Amino acid sequence: MLQIFLKNGLRSYKFKNSQLKPLSFVEEEKKGSIFIYYSKEALAVSRGVVITSIEAIEEQADVITHWTPNVYRYGEYTDEKRLVVKGHFEKNLRQINTFVVDIDSKENHQGEIILACIDQLGFMPTLILESDFGYQVYFVLSTPAYVTNKSNFKVIDVAKRISMAIRSQLAKQLVGVDIGCNHFGIARFPNKRNIVFYESENRYSFSEWINWSMKQAVDQKIEAKAKLVVFPEKKEYRQVDEPWFYLLLRKADIIGGEGRLGRNNVIFTLSLAYFSSGYSQETCAYNMFEFNERLKEPLSEKEVETIVKSAYSSNYQAARRDFILELCQEWIASDIQEKELFIQRRGWWKFKKPRNQRKYNHQQEWKTDLMSYLNQVEAQGQGYIESTRKELQEKIGIPTRSLDRLLKDLKKENKVFYRSKRGKGGGILLMSVRTFLKQCLRRTREKQQAYLSHLKDLFSLTKKELGMIVALFLEEHCRSEQLNLFEADIG
Repeated sequence: MLQIFLKNGLRSYKFKNSQLKPLSFVEEEKKGSIFIYYSKEALAVSRGVVITSIEAIEEQADVITHWTPNVYRYGEYTDEKRLVVKGHFEKNLRQINTFVVDIDSKENHQGEIILACIDQLGFMPTLILESDFGYQVYFVLSTPAYVTNKSNFKVIDVAKRISMAIRSQLAKQLVGVDIGCNHFGIARFPNKRNIVFYESENRYSFSEWINWSMKQAVDQKIEAKAKLVVFPEKKEYRQVDEPWFYLLLRKADIIGGEGRLGRNNVIFTLSLAYFSSGYSQETCAYNMFEFNERLKEPLSEKEVETIVKSAYSSNYQAARRDFILELCQEWIASDIQEKELFIQRRGWWKFKKPRNQRKYNHQQEWKTDLMSYLNQVEAQGQGYIESTRKELQEKIGIPTRSLDRLLKDLKKENKVFYRSKRGKGGGILLMSVRTFLKQCLRRTREKQQAYLSHLKDLFSLTKKELGMIVALFLEEHCRSEQLNLFEADIG
């Protein structure tokens, strides 16, 4: 498993005192380093070990709790006793092997995490680890993305945009996705005790992720253009002039803590605002020291100094709007909106006509309405619905002929299971394929067999039809040939 994650980034054998290296073995090229830690407490004070070989990791696999799955060029110690490590900063990255998403909540079942990956990304995770307070999701690359200073470290910028897009998309469906943590930092080390899902075949190339993230960016632009057309002013705006800056700067009850955005994040964001607005580092530091002193639980001056220095390291341009919004919803008001936090540019705005003012609704909107209704039904604990056509029409607000056409289209697109019953007590049986997959993932393998058999009878499906629908769904949404879940004999 280690080579799948580290991708030839480390030596195979220890440089000294190897118990495995053949006498004639010679390392072909220079390799990198990673950092390992033996506890969360040690991690908090950077007490770790620099590792340069697979052999060294395997020797300690049972006691390692955290590591850096992405490989760095080198690692160092800051003290003579070789206890405190340094070197895990972005421009020291040698190769990017994986994207890791931290989920600080157990409200999501592992099956729901997989389904969110299917729905929001179209990519399946390679690995899901369970922690005391949540999960970590690994998306391992099929081949590493190498970082070079010749390209001015552009790979890092591209990878960060991909990582941010992954987190933002998953946050639409999952609770507790940590948007703001380090994109290529320290993660939990996988072991037999914490792995809840692992499929080595679920690996995709860096170019596939680039294409996916570009599509997300295009979709967002199209969505924005569909809503309005803006002719902005030429006036220059500074982040320190925006309302959010002073709202955060005046708060004194901001604290730190496990699984939340706290003091460090706020000071870093305010420092970025000073940096992007053209203030000197000295001015920023002075104001951040004053801000820190007003806090009920201040950081040490050294910590504040380190945060300001990081903001002025030229690795960042400005504070991100999505991160600012999350901070303000955490510390100012949970329902605060962007329009209350950012300067709105003046100009001519052309809005898309509200749906209730349009004479005709589009077929795509009815599809969205129906799938949303099925999601609501699922949220209430029901797997499928049994309804008359009239009841369904009234709930969706759709004419009879349009409903028939809509159901046929959704069935053809393999998005629903659908059966019509005639006569007295007749009506419609309807279930989304997504809900079906979710129900399967929540069951043990023994219970899956009974569930599949029940579903086959309920919707009058043959084993072949059911298998084809599921295979097509997974091929479209997961890009995976692993159909082990549905290999049970269901008669």
